[in-house]
Amino acid sequence: MKPTKARFYLLCTTLACGLLLSSCGGSNSGQSGSGSSDTAEPPTESPAIAVTTQWSAVDGTLALELAISQFTSTRVRLYPRGIEDEWVETDATAPYSFIIDITDFEAGDYQMLIIAENDDAEVQKNETVTISGCNGEQSLCNRSYDQVRYVTTHNAMSSSMDGWVGPNQNLDVPAQLQAGVRGLMLDLHRAGNKNQFDAIQVPDADPDDSFLCHSVCALGKQPLAEGLAEVREFLDNNPGAVITFIFESYLSHELTANAFDEAELTPYTYVHTGEAWPTLGQMIDAGTRLVVLQDTSEDPMYPWLMNVWSHAFETHYSALTPEDFSCDVNRGTTSNDLFIFNHFLTDVFGAPELAEQVNHNPYLLNRINECEAFHGVPGNFITVDYVDIGDAVSAVKTLNDSGGF
Repeated sequence: MKPTKARFYLLCTTLACGLLLSSCGGSNSGQSGSGSSDTAEPPTESPAIAVTTQWSAVDGTLALELAISQFTSTRVRLYPRGIEDEWVETDATAPYSFIIDITDFEAGDYQMLIIAENDDAEVQKNETVTISGCNGEQSLCNRSYDQVRYVTTHNAMSSSMDGWVGPNQNLDVPAQLQAGVRGLMLDLHRAGNKNQFDAIQVPDADPDDSFLCHSVCALGKQPLAEGLAEVREFLDNNPGAVITFIFESYLSHELTANAFDEAELTPYTYVHTGEAWPTLGQMIDAGTRLVVLQDTSEDPMYPWLMNVWSHAFETHYSALTPEDFSCDVNRGTTSNDLFIFNHFLTDVFGAPELAEQVNHNPYLLNRINECEAFHGVPGNFITVDYVDIGDAVSAVKTLNDSGGF
């Protein structure tokens, strides 16, 4: 019995190898022959939904365009606030798209549920959509630029975070922007110029290099293009932000423009050509979300470098004690559209203890209200030292929520 079974097993094995060939090829299994074939099926891709969004700040709408792959859909449902909400939008015609009204959405992230289906199956996707608002508020999108207040930092580049001597801020510029600052007062200097002590500002640099400094570059400096690139990165990542620069400039227009080009910031700049300022929504939709004001004359070759005193007026900025504050005009004329409300104390340098005296409500809010009533216009640029101390951000939000003039 045993020899018979062995011969039978050997016969079966031989027949099987003759039929399958490549399976019994031993050391030759890696070689391809004329009789071999690859029967493995390619992996099947799973159904997927790709979403593209487009926000219109002017219209207060969000458009969603859907691309559905590896699935034939006859209907798509969109739940803008998730499945728990009763609101649902339906589209039964490809290509699938939705335009939803977001005017009552608070700024923030929303999980929007998308369901594509046919008679046999469905595919779902949760899409995280960010509603930016205009400077964080939907209500500001239809308000003109000159009817909005902006938290503004005095000598914004001079921060203890960056190790400057005698700083005016704790936070560096990126952190200020994250905290809600939308106006930056910055000083621009040429490396080869002399400071008030008759010393070259940056003696080891090319004389035409441009820097952010406060009076004396030895106390702290940053290459201008580098600082501008930080702002450009913030604008890239925050499509609802409208920012204003107020420059004390010791640069030529050409050197300033070169730094903007190097930082890839120039495309964001706004040119004011008419009497009426646009709304924040119009500026956002146009992509011109950066207003540049400086204290030098204008050059038609650089129309976005606008003279600050052609468009704004300010209160006095030299105050040692709170009693030194007033609503009187220092520079510019009240016929200009924009109001720079200076609110910081200086004793040679700014100091946290000085900011503690004046940056808190109700004192801050009361003083803004006083000067706004005095001039009959909003205090557009609420300018403080040490913006992280006190209530500047919340005060500006309170005033913007109450409306313009």
